[in-house]
Amino acid sequence: MTSKKTSLDATVKTQLASLTLDKATLERDKNTLLEENKELRKQCVQLASVIENELKSDLIVKILTKSDYKQADLEPLKIEELQHIDETLSKVKGASAVYKTIRTASETANDSRLTVGCLFGKTRAQILAMQGEH
Repeated sequence: MTSKKTSLDATVKTQLASLTLDKATLERDKNTLLEENKELRKQCVQLASVIENELKSDLIVKILTKSDYKQADLEPLKIEELQHIDETLSKVKGASAVYKTIRTASETANDSRLTVGCLFGKTRAQILAMQGEH
């Protein structure tokens, strides 16, 4: 009976030692993964900062080409504010482009008040007569 007990004690001790070793290995692996996780999170924060700065600089360049804003005025603004300014400028620029396409009807017409709307359906003689009226 003592030999069975001794054999059983040895088996338990072996299994306990194996479990202790497994626990130490798991702790080491856990610590390694936690360090890797911290490093990856740090890299993600850095990448997000780079992407944000690139987006911000792109928006600033677009706004500067469309307006009289100064770079120093735009740099402290948030991305959302810059996007709003860019959208507003795009709407304003789109509306003003319509007026730039209005031209005088005749090559000889010197009166810039004559527009395509005034001349629609008129003959050349009528257009020249209108030119003299203004």
